[in-house]
Amino acid sequence: MGKKTNKTDGIYFLGKSSEDVTGSQYLIRFGGKTILLECGLYQSSSNSYLDSYKVNSTKFKYKPSEVDYVFVNHAHIDHCGLLPRLVSQGFNGRIITTHETAVVMKTLLLNSCYIIKEESRILSKRYGRQYDPLYVEEDVLATMNLIYEYDQYGVSYQLDDVVGFQWIENSHCIGAAQLYLSLHDGQRCRKILYTSDIGSLKAKNHYVQNTVILQDFVDVAIMESTYGDGKRDSKKNRKADLDSLKTAIDTVLARGGTVVLPCFSFSRTQELLTSLYEIYGSDDSFNYDVVVDSILSCTVSDLYGEILTGDDAKQWGSVYNWKNVRFIRDKDESRSCVESKTAKIVLSASGFCTNGRVVNYLKKHLRNRDSMIIFTGYAGDNPSYLSYRIKNYRENKTISIDKERIPNRADCISLATFSSHADSNDLTEFGSSLNTNKLVLVHGSKESKGKLAERLKEAISNKNNTYKVVQSTLGMIIHL
Repeated sequence: MGKKTNKTDGIYFLGKSSEDVTGSQYLIRFGGKTILLECGLYQSSSNSYLDSYKVNSTKFKYKPSEVDYVFVNHAHIDHCGLLPRLVSQGFNGRIITTHETAVVMKTLLLNSCYIIKEESRILSKRYGRQYDPLYVEEDVLATMNLIYEYDQYGVSYQLDDVVGFQWIENSHCIGAAQLYLSLHDGQRCRKILYTSDIGSLKAKNHYVQNTVILQDFVDVAIMESTYGDGKRDSKKNRKADLDSLKTAIDTVLARGGTVVLPCFSFSRTQELLTSLYEIYGSDDSFNYDVVVDSILSCTVSDLYGEILTGDDAKQWGSVYNWKNVRFIRDKDESRSCVESKTAKIVLSASGFCTNGRVVNYLKKHLRNRDSMIIFTGYAGDNPSYLSYRIKNYRENKTISIDKERIPNRADCISLATFSSHADSNDLTEFGSSLNTNKLVLVHGSKESKGKLAERLKEAISNKNNTYKVVQSTLGMIIHL
């Protein structure tokens, strides 16, 4: 005799990613089990500590102690950064992820813990009341004790009599995976695909596998739509961007300037460093420093040496030990490097230029016509991002950094193919090639989801398919 259908069984769209590009969190109830698809930190696009704090400190809309499993598809903080708070509030189930994600996630969560503590201190001082940190280091360590690693892609794992899953390849970053969830309650079977962030279908980046489009039938597919609006579709290929990168660097170094590449500590830094090694590593006449100036970037680079295997490990070993590379951890050494007038290439966090040591390099080199800022990914879509103001230099002749007006004179270019996200062409191809009843778009602005939905409906129809495309909203429920 099968189990009685529970009216609460369904997919609950609870995170801000249901209406934005950050804060991934989706709850599934089925067959007496409670499953969380990621538990990400919300990061305000306005860079407002208070806005982020209000969202992230809101009471969970379920009891953390009742959650059986949390699946974490990759290590970016907007997908896992609230896990320690979930644990501090009573979660004691299993966190399911890959080994690579688990290793990187610990470092990123400890760094997030430091940032959260500092932001809480600033808020308390600014508003004259106590803002407690969302979580502390002990919560991060407790979180890591709940991790269970499953490493094989395309292999079926059964966690209990209800919940089974497979990881599906995803080129978004090292350790990333799509989740193919199989739920059975003795009477009904439900299949769910959750992509999390999707990498390019034809991966151009190193150390990752191509993203696979699942062909098995799923009742519901949940797909990201970050770049669904088509604004960053690139007609250039990686070779063209590498040629542009080399030309730009050669020009700047020849005139004695500094090249500053703002980049995220995990994945982008290591990708760019590998590309620079491929361009200059065998050139004995290249005698400029390639500086990685960020404690987190250096630590993640160390981790690459631990988690990569085979040919990837050999390649990264050559990059990491390149004679031109300087990994700067010490604060005083960083200050000296900023003040040095020697021509060099600098990779420093963060990608949006909102904080970190890259801000010091920008204050120094933005005013220098001989220098150049090179963006290799999303630089924000409005003037609240410092990266956006730098990139749109015609409307921003001077820029305020730490209350100082800085002339925005340095050259600036953007290279699109280094992004770890699928563009709208890839998203359309991916979403229109599935075998499903319902495709739900998440992790995108209202504009991105709307434009991608229209493209998908046309592409699905052209392939003689008929499944629905749904744009997620916060609080939406899909019954199972």
